[in-house]
Amino acid sequence: MKLFSVGRKYIAISTSIVLASSGVLLVGASTSNAAADCGPNRELNFVSVGDPFEYALKEVLPQFTAETGIKVKLTGLDNQTLQTRLAAAFVTGKSDLDVVTVDNIWIGQYYDNKWILSLNDMIKKDPTVNIKDFIPQVLYSISEWRGQLVGLPIAPYAQGVMYRDDIYKKFNLKPAKTWNQYLKNAKAVNGKTFKGKKIYGNVIVGKQPVPIVHMYTGLQAGQGSRWFKSFPEAPWDFTPNMASKENIRAAKIYKALYDVSPKESITYDWFGAGMRFADGDIAQMYWWTPYFYLVNAKGYMSGKPSPVVGKFKITPMPQEPGKGVHVSTGGWQVSIPSTADCPELSWKLVNWIASAKTQKAMGLVSKYGAQFSDFGRTSLYSDPELLKLYPYLPAQLKMMKSGDGKVSRPGMPLYPALEGIYGLQLNKILTGAPIKSTLQDTNALFTNILNGNLYLPYKGVSYDDTFANTQKLIDSLD
Repeated sequence: MKLFSVGRKYIAISTSIVLASSGVLLVGASTSNAAADCGPNRELNFVSVGDPFEYALKEVLPQFTAETGIKVKLTGLDNQTLQTRLAAAFVTGKSDLDVVTVDNIWIGQYYDNKWILSLNDMIKKDPTVNIKDFIPQVLYSISEWRGQLVGLPIAPYAQGVMYRDDIYKKFNLKPAKTWNQYLKNAKAVNGKTFKGKKIYGNVIVGKQPVPIVHMYTGLQAGQGSRWFKSFPEAPWDFTPNMASKENIRAAKIYKALYDVSPKESITYDWFGAGMRFADGDIAQMYWWTPYFYLVNAKGYMSGKPSPVVGKFKITPMPQEPGKGVHVSTGGWQVSIPSTADCPELSWKLVNWIASAKTQKAMGLVSKYGAQFSDFGRTSLYSDPELLKLYPYLPAQLKMMKSGDGKVSRPGMPLYPALEGIYGLQLNKILTGAPIKSTLQDTNALFTNILNGNLYLPYKGVSYDDTFANTQKLIDSLD
């Protein structure tokens, strides 16, 4: 999951060369490590994406050095630069990176091409991990691939609804349980005046190619729509399913939500939409859980309160009756590159960052106000100190437990290329393109890329990637 806009370019290539969303061609990396100084004076090079957790981590990272004597150089990069740097390391098979953050949608691409290590053996041998304290749905959605945990969560994100309680009370509205009701609420207040200000019923993310996909797929999953004929369950069949009746319905609702959102929403990325809610003229929006705290500030990490502080509440994502509960889950994990010189030292940092102690310390950082509650561990959601700062944590935990990232944004190796195409097509729908034919075109474009990369028919090895099998994996590592 990304909170900021980054440019990307996409290419289709054969399976002997791996597609990278940065536009860099990746080839197999060497997993052998040259002789290196892995003693206590070694400095670990940690490269991270610049999401909110980075700001909290910077404040607590000196504690790791104090406890272990190991120094850490932390470099924060925007998403595109991070992708490019990781890709370059993969191409050469040589790197100075010891620990990296990995987006959940990259894990299939990275692990299948031996770029990041499985942590299974390290977890099993280390009694300090307490693997069962992690929310199992989070591990399934963002960290597990082919029966391997390829990272530990540093900041998992689910999706939920933020609504202005004062506006709802004024117009006698109730939190929506279905998507029809959610749209009805938006229409009921759109264009009305509240305390002298014109109110919009909703705000959406419209910027393509990537940001729009993040918001739209939360709605798509709620309709029971799947990207492929059979995935993540085995046997894998990547026949695209983007023109299904469920997805057509999702697109119709999304277009209707845009019609009751500010027109400039079509240019909004992740943060742009979230901060528009923070401006105070939006009745409701559904979005990633980090915005439960980000909207309290006027500007990113500004420390200045926004106009909506104390005026909004959160509620679970609407669902389509009879379609089950499917909440989009994404986020970041800390992983060890296969090129790391000292994987044992890298593991010490990975385990420390993902520990309940460190995650709590990050949540208590107050430099910019309370600005980190993206916890992957169940125990932190009932911690009294954290609950004082983030009273919505019990509701957020339920959202995390309803999460299914393998359905909403399936991180198979070609996902970045497909996402780029999808975003362009969804944006066209917002500008008036016919929904059914545009989604049929999307299906055709997906088919071309999947065919060109020998995914149709899929002749590779499938893995029955169900939540039940991830639960078995967790039990085996305890």
